[in-house]
Amino acid sequence: MVKLRYANYCNLKFFLIFLVIYGHLIEPRIWESDILMTQYRWIYLIHMPLFSFLSGLFVNKEKDCGLQLIRILPLYLFLQMVAVLFGNGAVKFLTPWWILWYLLSYSIWLCFTWLWFRFCKGKFKILLLICSIVIGCMAGLFPSVGREFSLSRTLVFFPYFFAGVIMHPAYNWKKLRIAGIIAFIVAFGIILYIGDNVPVTFLYQASPYVSKKEILLRLLCYFLGGALGLFSLTITPNIRLPFSKIGTNTMPAYLLHAPIVIGLRWLVIPWQYHIIIAIAFLCIMYVLTKWHGTLYGIISTERRDNSWQPFKKSTKSVLNRSIDSYYP
Repeated sequence: MVKLRYANYCNLKFFLIFLVIYGHLIEPRIWESDILMTQYRWIYLIHMPLFSFLSGLFVNKEKDCGLQLIRILPLYLFLQMVAVLFGNGAVKFLTPWWILWYLLSYSIWLCFTWLWFRFCKGKFKILLLICSIVIGCMAGLFPSVGREFSLSRTLVFFPYFFAGVIMHPAYNWKKLRIAGIIAFIVAFGIILYIGDNVPVTFLYQASPYVSKKEILLRLLCYFLGGALGLFSLTITPNIRLPFSKIGTNTMPAYLLHAPIVIGLRWLVIPWQYHIIIAIAFLCIMYVLTKWHGTLYGIISTERRDNSWQPFKKSTKSVLNRSIDSYYP
């Protein structure tokens, strides 16, 4: 059963994986419709930053990094090899195929975090977070930092992941609801103002800059991603809902939606029906995979106190976790 205290993360992950699937379904038609283009822009401003944040939220110690790397990296290598074999030469082994970039980037993030736990002993959190943002902004200046090895996305999205690492999952986000609403209003105003001035392909964060001025655009994307993410965390209900359990482990849906999306792209379907298709797919995946257990493997040995200090996360394991903890 999903613990009430952490149901907000379940609900948020369900919403995010829905955005991933829906965004991929409408992608071929965004150039034909202003409505779809607007939806697509909003999706790409929020869904991967938040997924990256949630992936780091339950990484508490050095051992977590090693355990998850052992599970994720072989999975990526296997699926990438399959993509290369069936790609008819269109897929290169060193360049992750489509959605597989996240598995490789996540593996590299775990290595970075392991080094931090190992040599910095969990210190210099804010300094390293700021440095990671600077590196993410500067990465686009180098033509060699692109899709190969998913290097661009790895560097650009790492600050979100590391922000999750230094936060504590027990934090009461409701305390920041007013700040979240203000952040959303500011972000909404900025998005309306900039309009189409930011190419939608830039939001993929996968390629080098065309102009040095795009450093400011990437910095702006960090702000918008953080603002929209904060807003989402503060308004997500912390109660068990009918779809809460679907959000406990979204990795099967993340990997298996790809062939479904590719198949449906051959059909001309009104975009409104893609909403129903995405939700139906998630429900079917939940039934087929028989997801069980509590959110993130939390059991009765969970620490009962609500004490938490900003940016303090014990290197000792606070929660008993399952593999669900770290997957998208």
